[in-house]
Amino acid sequence: MRSAWTVVLAAILTFALATGAAAGVKVNAWTGLTGDDKGRFEEMIKAFNTSQGEVEVVPSFYSWDLLHSKLVASAQTGGAPEMLLMWVTVVPEMVRMQALQPMDELLGEAGIKADDFVPRAWSLGLVGGKRYGVPMDTHILGMCYNTELFEKAGLDPKKPPVTMDEFVSAAKKLTTGPNQWGVAIPSSTAWPVRYWMGFLAQQGGKMFTDDLKKAAFNDAKGKAAFQFLSDLIHVHKVAPPVMTDINKAFLTKQAAMILIGPWMINSAVRQEGLKFNTAPMPKIFGQFATWGMSHQLVLGKQPDRAKQIAAMKFIRYMSENSLTWVKGGQAPARRSILASAEFKAMPLWNAFTPGIQPESGWILNPPIKAQTKVFTHDPASPLVAAWESIVQKKKTVDQALADAEKGMNAILAEP
Repeated sequence: MRSAWTVVLAAILTFALATGAAAGVKVNAWTGLTGDDKGRFEEMIKAFNTSQGEVEVVPSFYSWDLLHSKLVASAQTGGAPEMLLMWVTVVPEMVRMQALQPMDELLGEAGIKADDFVPRAWSLGLVGGKRYGVPMDTHILGMCYNTELFEKAGLDPKKPPVTMDEFVSAAKKLTTGPNQWGVAIPSSTAWPVRYWMGFLAQQGGKMFTDDLKKAAFNDAKGKAAFQFLSDLIHVHKVAPPVMTDINKAFLTKQAAMILIGPWMINSAVRQEGLKFNTAPMPKIFGQFATWGMSHQLVLGKQPDRAKQIAAMKFIRYMSENSLTWVKGGQAPARRSILASAEFKAMPLWNAFTPGIQPESGWILNPPIKAQTKVFTHDPASPLVAAWESIVQKKKTVDQALADAEKGMNAILAEP
């Protein structure tokens, strides 16, 4: 009998220890990912959870806009998640709203060092002299183009267009009817605004005044950038006037070129019968500049030191193993991955990598307070509304930018 009880007690103890170890310190991880990168994020969390028993990471996925508002509300009620993956340009706004936790004192304990990262990506994690983010990646917009359609149009697929004239000329040759366009541009969302931001920067233009208090884009350079995009649709007629899904258009060969990021690569590789290549953003206005971003790993505002340490352990793991993440459609922020033989064997990524393309041409959302209002995909953004009115021919470029300037200044004047 005693022997039987010993066996039972040992089994109970073993079970308790096993379940306790499996659970560990719970870390809630929020982000706004979708598509391939969401799958890679989940894959990495699963690998981390199974690699040790001290920390259990539980992911939650929201739309980016909802993520930001939900974080602020959660921080105000004391229920912020332990960590998040978010766009670096939103980090200052979330810091001002007291939704994020600085991590300076935790970096050494976590074994995370500045020298491990692309300098600009690392510097972006600083707000007010304190570190709030560790870069998970970098990425910039470039171009995907159909090499088969290039050959059929008499174009050299090894020489993608670089200048404005080359781009327009190629797009005309690649437009053969209602089912094949030279290029596809979204009719709405923030993506055309991001193209415009790059083209504005290519001319040396600015979105805002140096003090970030007023719009500065309603000038000849801002108008020229939007006019170029509009002319592709309405003058050159090389892009469809209504376009809701440029990814699908490219995958189904309805569009020979699209301006996109590295997250498109895997979908294109998987698409049966699709022959394609990638190239840097064309120098439409003479010099290289293109919109880009960095996802940063941050800590939610909460006082539990044990949870902060657990979250930092997870952050270090994600950074050190971020080649898995890069393969999902991003570009490296970590120097060792950028220099690795495995990444060098991924040439399709080169066009989208600030560590390879001129880093000076990497244009981010300017650090205004109202990131979530100005750079949303929603027409509530004056710039998205401007593009929609241009595409729909409701306003001229001049009218649209004048109205966007008024709307932007009203937002910038908000306390």
